[in-house]
Amino acid sequence: MWNMHAVVRGAIEALNPDSTGTVYVSTGRTNVEGILTPTYSAVTARLQVQADTHDKLMLERGLGYTVDYTTVYAYGNFSDLERPDGTGGDLMYITNAAGVSQWWGITQVREWWPDWCCVSVTRQLNATTLAQLQALIANGAVPPP
Repeated sequence: MWNMHAVVRGAIEALNPDSTGTVYVSTGRTNVEGILTPTYSAVTARLQVQADTHDKLMLERGLGYTVDYTTVYAYGNFSDLERPDGTGGDLMYITNAAGVSQWWGITQVREWWPDWCCVSVTRQLNATTLAQLQALIANGAVPPP
């Protein structure tokens, strides 16, 4: 069986080099007096970030949101929401070519292969650490715009 990914890999990286990012893999959550806090394990991963096309305005539950999506091809297998085992919702902390680091949440797994996956990610709030990001959205809080 041909590994087409290995065949095209050099051409892809010539046009859009991989970047290194940290993926925070969900390990479940803690429950302290009814307040649920997600828990994560940090993993360094090789990522290929590519543009994606989506509507600039998404309507959900009667509210309008501007959205910032992109596609990431990652070495490893990461996940969106996994209700049966109480995990998922993996996060990525990616530094772009301009040196700006941003948080991205995995919203959909598009492809799973033995050693890589393709995921859709949505940009999250600006924060410098995972703890700061969790504090901004703790217990379902919606921060002011």
